Amino acid sequence: MSTTIEYVHFEADNPDALVAARDRLVTILEERYGSDFLGAHLARFDDGSLMDFLIWASPEAAERAGREMPVESRAQEFFKEVGDVHEMRHATVLHAT
Repeated sequence: MSTTIEYVHFEADNPDALVAARDRLVTILEERYGSDFLGAHLARFDDGSLMDFLIWASPEAAERAGREMPVESRAQEFFKEVGDVHEMRHATVLHAT
């Protein structure tokens, strides 16, 4: 098993609404994926775009969530706040401290 980073760079018209909806999304991720979901960080770049940085226990867990969450009815409040997605990538963690 290899810890996997999911990186998503995107726009949001209403970052405050997105942040409010993200709390529910994180709860859903914790419930559904348990110990496969290791954490998440949301950040804003100087240009106003956003980055979501999620940590998964394996690439399989990241890929599964990538398929399931966009169609999960309880997560739609979050996804409706996401605008243009500039980039979404997965990467294997080589070293962490």
